[in-house]
Amino acid sequence: MNMFDKTCAVLAFILGVIFIPLGVVGLFTGCRAHFSLPPVLGGLPALAGWGMVKTIMIAWKSTKPPEM
Repeated sequence: MNMFDKTCAVLAFILGVIFIPLGVVGLFTGCRAHFSLPPVLGGLPALAGWGMVKTIMIAWKSTKPPEM
């Protein structure tokens, strides 16, 4: 990953870390922003956050570029 990729990854990681606890709480209490989700679907931000965090952790550890 080049410096730009790492900068974007750090920002996405921070956003993902924020989404995880908000989504866990939203799973039980619902979620409200400019949209509303019922309690069960309120956990979707946690899934999005985990997807961001896990992807970034895997990419950061990767040393060789992907094959094309």
